[in-house]
Amino acid sequence: MDDSERKNVASSQTTTPIQNQTHSKTPMFHSRLPIQLRCILGMLFCLFSFSVTGSSAAPHQSLHDVYLANTEHELHVFRIYGKKPGKTIMLIGGIQGDEPGGYLTADLYADINLLQGNLIVVPRANFYSILLNQRDGQTGDMNRKFGEQEDHKKNTEQEIVSILKKLIGEADCLLNLHEGSGFYNPVWVSDMENPNRYGQSIIFDAQTYFGKNSQQTIDLENLALRVINRVNPQIENQRHHFKLNNHETTSINTKHIEQRKSASYYALTQANIPAFGVETSKSIKSNSEKVSLQKLVINSFMEEFGIIPDTPGLRHEKIELAYILIKVNGGLPYAVPNGSKIMVESGDEVIVTDIIANLDRGLAADFLDMGSYNDTKVPFRIAQAAKVVIRKDAETCGWVDINIKSDGNAVHDKSAAVALSLQEQPKESQLDSPPPPVSKPSIPLDQLHAEKLILNVDGRLMFIDEGKEISVPKDKALVIKGVQSNISRLDNQIFANLRGFAPPKASNDGNDINYSVYPEQNLWVRYSEDKAGVRYPIDATYEDKEIGKFWIRLE
Repeated sequence: MDDSERKNVASSQTTTPIQNQTHSKTPMFHSRLPIQLRCILGMLFCLFSFSVTGSSAAPHQSLHDVYLANTEHELHVFRIYGKKPGKTIMLIGGIQGDEPGGYLTADLYADINLLQGNLIVVPRANFYSILLNQRDGQTGDMNRKFGEQEDHKKNTEQEIVSILKKLIGEADCLLNLHEGSGFYNPVWVSDMENPNRYGQSIIFDAQTYFGKNSQQTIDLENLALRVINRVNPQIENQRHHFKLNNHETTSINTKHIEQRKSASYYALTQANIPAFGVETSKSIKSNSEKVSLQKLVINSFMEEFGIIPDTPGLRHEKIELAYILIKVNGGLPYAVPNGSKIMVESGDEVIVTDIIANLDRGLAADFLDMGSYNDTKVPFRIAQAAKVVIRKDAETCGWVDINIKSDGNAVHDKSAAVALSLQEQPKESQLDSPPPPVSKPSIPLDQLHAEKLILNVDGRLMFIDEGKEISVPKDKALVIKGVQSNISRLDNQIFANLRGFAPPKASNDGNDINYSVYPEQNLWVRYSEDKAGVRYPIDATYEDKEIGKFWIRLE
């Protein structure tokens, strides 16, 4: 491919903020260290960065952006810039959550250092589906949301697609990392090896493609062929050799019309860059082996585009959970060992503030049967026995039990109201087991009333008192995280209904908790106050009876 065909991305490039984004130039290895150490490292890094900026040293930096923070759709983007400018390859992993080979491989490149060229790495494009270990996300297959007709559909996953499209526009090549069923072969060999299988193939949409925007012809087949010829001699097992898989998606005679909604098709036809699906086989059971195969392909593409590594990323290894940082009633965080139990008073507010492990990404805390699939940093009032399960992607790797003190001699200093006791590590089958069911209390409804509403607004948690309003940006995502009432044990049974919003689920039961809302797109004006499209009510209900009202004002 001729160098004039693609644009260069300089190593001094900065990013433009996109909604729900946090931005960091601090070293990525620090993000789960204790907060005191983080502050020290951050100050040292700032001093170091200042000294480098004022010197003649070559620019060399990695940028880490977070979108949809503190939700089950949290999206991490890593930009790695080489010491010398050059071409940019974008890696997407985990766009379909039941394909761990892709997102585990992408993880290895998020911490890499480069001598030349650049990488944009999105290890977990669809964190929601990864946590559930399923192909589809909350609203379907994310890799079928890149078509033009999908752009008008506004939901969390479509927002992620919009972010990915912008990133594709910064790249010179896209590699979408997947796992496919069986083994692709252009001729029929068996039920598991034939033209309809995808495993161990490099997929592209046309032999060549003329980009109208770039006014250049992209030779996809020859680029993929050069990669395969370099990779396959390094693979001892011939069954694991990669094959060319041209879906001819641009042809009117294609058998893969659905691929016209994929990320690679968008990258080729709209951004006019070469784009490929790299498919290892799901029949290969070892994730480590699939990662090794994916790495061979990625490294070969990097060589094709003149992207030269300096030091490798983190080594792929098994998750080892050290401890969980937990706050009770806003006090100092406790370092709670994995497999422990904590004792709290009924009604205490508990927050998992961080998870400390040897692997940094893909970690989530789940308060079983209480919140979403990612409850890290979300406050819960505990009124009965609960279990917090820690997951690394779809793998359960730890837990903490939360029990209620019953002896009447509880410590009343809320900053120190936690008692710890170690227990044996559970069997794997016990990790996801919910706490024993508690009978539903009979309570006079006239005694129950809502007190606070918890919102995630553009990645920040906010609280609204009952009857009050809060101003929110109309162009930013908001998520209702829950309602706190005067009877804490009922909090998890209280619905919150944002009037004028219909969540993306088959049956609208009037509960909008944990669904992303994009006010300027999702809210029907006729449900707003005076039909003015400015102020919208959120009703808190228990057993279909309203127990409180909150308001949001769009600005």
